Amino acid sequence: MGVLLLPGKLFPGGGPVSERDIVDREDFIASLQTRLLDGHSIMLAGPRRIGKTSLADEAMRRLKRQGVYTATIDSFRLSNKRDFAVSIINACLENRTGIRKTVDTLKHQIKSIAGTARMTVKLEGLAFDLDLLRNNVSDDELLDYALELPETLAKRDKKQMVVLFDEFQDIARFSNMDIYKKLRSYFQRHQDVSYLFLGSKAGMMRVLFASQEEAFYRFATILPIPSIPEEAWVRYIRDKFSEPGIAVDDEAIIEVLRLTGGHPHDTMVVCSEIYYAALQTEARIITPVLIRSGYDTALLTLAQIYDEILDEVSERAYTRQVLKHLAKGDSIYDRRVNPNETKRVIDYLIAKALIEKNGRGSYRFTEPMFQEHLLRHFG
Repeated sequence: MGVLLLPGKLFPGGGPVSERDIVDREDFIASLQTRLLDGHSIMLAGPRRIGKTSLADEAMRRLKRQGVYTATIDSFRLSNKRDFAVSIINACLENRTGIRKTVDTLKHQIKSIAGTARMTVKLEGLAFDLDLLRNNVSDDELLDYALELPETLAKRDKKQMVVLFDEFQDIARFSNMDIYKKLRSYFQRHQDVSYLFLGSKAGMMRVLFASQEEAFYRFATILPIPSIPEEAWVRYIRDKFSEPGIAVDDEAIIEVLRLTGGHPHDTMVVCSEIYYAALQTEARIITPVLIRSGYDTALLTLAQIYDEILDEVSERAYTRQVLKHLAKGDSIYDRRVNPNETKRVIDYLIAKALIEKNGRGSYRFTEPMFQEHLLRHFG
């Protein structure tokens, strides 16, 4: 059957992908790269698993190859203000030291005069006081240093700097909304630093960057993430299956895209499961039976994600009922529920990017496989 690829290697999923598996986004990545290089700050928002981080990471890789300093901070993984500050410091100093966790390394070396001396040389000119590593320094002092560091580093080394904040809306989770005022007060003074903000909670991100009452109003250009054209998906999927010697015709691929709606992550998962089904049956041609088998297995694989989404949104009254009606194609209005309540639920689901307006009084799921999961869940 040709080269046997390891599981997960043919159709990657579960996180950011490499450049070769970013499907038809070259123009967008190039635009992102150019804008950041020109000093513009950018905001990208959309639900998880649509490829935001993959696109941003690729733009950052290209900028780094051009000699630009880069720093990436994933707010989702942080639990408090001090962790946030240390994460910024580490990401910035890696450009100098080549070490991912410079602060931790310095803490271990602080008792070694020689080790600390070597590291201090690499940090020369950054006003990095070893007292910053000690716990008696307040979180606010550490954060003040961290927020000024990108500009200090850029000016000192005569470099342009780009800082990426992933899940930017989550910063308020370990502080409060006032922290955005503090961030803006630093960022707006920086002349050699561009910022790239990513967020999976599109509604919150739009409020943060488009509301006059919020600190980041008009600070960044809000760019829509383009969808992947069908013809690009067809080329990519056909070429990927050909690597291990498996044939698939365009009609079969279009059927896959109909089932997934072209959702980047879901399409990868379904294609991956079709590939496994082909391996198990030693098939060299993708058939409708293999597509159905792969699709059903993919739904089971994605069930945990979908159940977590359903549990989260179900904390809001009447949401489950509205989702059930939407999934079945029924009227969303129920005589037992105030129409204004239903409208609020619809607005909430749109803000969560689970549905989108399809016309007057008509809505569709942004993820067809989530709709299918709901249909199977509600029966």
